Amino acid sequence: MKKLHAVAFALAILPFAAMAADQGLYYVAAGAGTGGANYSIGAGTNVDILEISSIKLGGVEGNGSARFEGLSLVQNATPVHDFNLMFRVGFGRTTTTFANGASAIRTGFSNGVIFGLGGQYQLNRHLAVRSELNRITYAASADGRLVGIGYPVSVSALVSF
Repeated sequence: MKKLHAVAFALAILPFAAMAADQGLYYVAAGAGTGGANYSIGAGTNVDILEISSIKLGGVEGNGSARFEGLSLVQNATPVHDFNLMFRVGFGRTTTTFANGASAIRTGFSNGVIFGLGGQYQLNRHLAVRSELNRITYAASADGRLVGIGYPVSVSALVSF
């Protein structure tokens, strides 16, 4: 799946390459949230960014844990005093691992959709801090038929190139 993400990211950033050369942005981000660690790679303009993310939801449904991996479109509002609001919508795959070792996967547009809201403060040209709340659906049973909803809150540092 990691190879698939790398290929999807490479193909997704091609249309943004010309825009990114003028006013663009490539970044990597890492942070922590209520569920655990999260990582992102993004490319686009200062407003429209395609981002590949891995977000750990942490403990769910008793002793299980869940993780989201997917592709998102991040929309940034125009910054005011180096602060801007952001909105995220995307799709991907959530993997839930239960205490008994069983796991269930939810993928696609209807099953693996992510929504998020947050804010970002630009410390300098290459470093920003982002805080966001996401809504992620995950499999709440080993057969994948029951659905749970997680709302992980995270704080991340973004390093722009």
